[in-house]
Amino acid sequence: SITVVTEKLLDDRNLTTLKESLSQTGGVAFLAAEGGDEDIRLRGFSLQGTGDIFIDGMRDPAFYERDSFNWDRLELLRGSASMLFGRGSTGGAVNQVAKQPSLRNFREFALTGGSSGNARVLADLNFATTDTSALRINGMFNKSDGYGYGVDKYGIAPSLRFGISSANDFTVGV
Repeated sequence: SITVVTEKLLDDRNLTTLKESLSQTGGVAFLAAEGGDEDIRLRGFSLQGTGDIFIDGMRDPAFYERDSFNWDRLELLRGSASMLFGRGSTGGAVNQVAKQPSLRNFREFALTGGSSGNARVLADLNFATTDTSALRINGMFNKSDGYGYGVDKYGIAPSLRFGISSANDFTVGV
């Protein structure tokens, strides 16, 4: 089975990390692991240990906190990951799908604040540069004291897309 966590759900529930996003779906558990990280388990099998976390279909086996500021959606596949990706566990796979430039001009900004000095600023800017190309820049700044456990992070994700709605559509980005 497949579960999709959409951008609207991410925004509506203010889900900022992979862990928060996956906790909205069934069959996912979080266990303590070495180094203070948490092991994400899908149907009892470790996602990070087997390398079943992807960004736009490419393996992302690194251990780091993944932020949702540049996600269009999060796809959760339950079942053998090898049926789509050639190898993996029987638990399933998670695919983080990045936002893509479009031919529509828009600018979106979001500011979130909370207790313990928590502040988060998001920017999503899209510019149609020609009839078939566009530039999109997503940015994030997050600062929080976290009651002694600080969560300070920032990110920028620019992408340039050429040949939109043509046979030669390709994207260059981070």
